[in-house]
Amino acid sequence: MSGDPATTTRPTVAAMPGSVWRARTVVRALVVRDLRGRYVGSALGLVWSVVNPLAQLAIFTFVFSTVLSVRFEPSDVPFVLYLAAALFPWLAFQESVLRSATCLVDNSVLVKRVVFPIEVLPVQIAISALVHQLIALALLLVLMVILGVPPQASVLALPPLLVVQLLLTVGIGWAVAALHVYFRDTAQVLGVVFPMWFYLTPIIYPYRLVPEALRPVLALNPLTALVEAYRDVLLHGVVPLGVRELWLAIVSVAVFAAGAAIFTRARGELSDLV
Repeated sequence: MSGDPATTTRPTVAAMPGSVWRARTVVRALVVRDLRGRYVGSALGLVWSVVNPLAQLAIFTFVFSTVLSVRFEPSDVPFVLYLAAALFPWLAFQESVLRSATCLVDNSVLVKRVVFPIEVLPVQIAISALVHQLIALALLLVLMVILGVPPQASVLALPPLLVVQLLLTVGIGWAVAALHVYFRDTAQVLGVVFPMWFYLTPIIYPYRLVPEALRPVLALNPLTALVEAYRDVLLHGVVPLGVRELWLAIVSVAVFAAGAAIFTRARGELSDLV
């Protein structure tokens, strides 16, 4: 396999972050191309990136706040803010993983014929999704001011939280990208898994409503810690530094390393299978 153009240089697991960093110019170009390509010819351009999350936010707010009267604590913070603080990161995570699953097959020309650092493809997808998330979070901050819940200094803790989210997302992205090349049902399986994962994450309901017996199970879900951390930073004025956040950091680093290992192990065969 050493003669395959796409696999001439195969970084080890430990070298994967360095390989991505050296290809940062490529990553930046791919992100710009992706963001421009999605909205080419569109009158509203990048504005469309927040239409979907805002539409989902409006629907969930109507159903769960108005119809079902679900309430978070403290009650002086509007339901829409609690929902948005968790929903926007979830949507970015979901988009990244689902798109990463097919990124190697969708870019088979690059994988097969060009000396190209294919490990950057899931990274580029994750960063593009984070750009959309940041736009949505900026709108959330404006909405907070309008609704009388001004942002506090804790929002300065957003960058580390975004880094942790990126590690988790890229790790899963590398894993599913490689697996989909071998098992073309991977994307379909993810399409089934994500709706269940969504409802097993306290996004549209408060964690306090989860029965005591089930809370340890939900606590194992790294997305539970992630969305709760976003709520703390954005809405509660708290920089979370507890056991929950330590668990999130450990899982994110472990998933990142595991994803790198899976991708590295499969890389020698990817150009033949896409």
